[in-house]
Amino acid sequence: MTDATQLTSEEIQQYREQLKDNSQAIAQLDIIEKCGGDLEQATRILARRAGTEGVRGGITWETALKQARGIVCNDDFQGGLAPDLISGVVAALITAGDPLLVAVATPCAGYIVKTSLTKFCDQKQLESKD
Repeated sequence: MTDATQLTSEEIQQYREQLKDNSQAIAQLDIIEKCGGDLEQATRILARRAGTEGVRGGITWETALKQARGIVCNDDFQGGLAPDLISGVVAALITAGDPLLVAVATPCAGYIVKTSLTKFCDQKQLESKD
């Protein structure tokens, strides 16, 4: 089983091609690449650079993913998006306007696409049962 928090060089290159018209996403991919594909580490760096990191380490990652679930795991969003299109997920997270999501949209989107939108949103249902 692959780790969804780790992007391969091939995945990064694929996302670069799909996001080539989004300079913010490309800049975030540069950070992901410098982190060896580690999405959690890239998220911490991006959040800190944007001044949005009020929490430590993995909490920033979990917070960002929880906020992302609130945006991408609704029927309206899912109905208008093919689940494997990273550009649509990045755009949705950036336009949500939350400073943390804007800062870390690409790492979150990479995780969502790698996990699959369906599985990512199923995790939201599991969280709400706890």
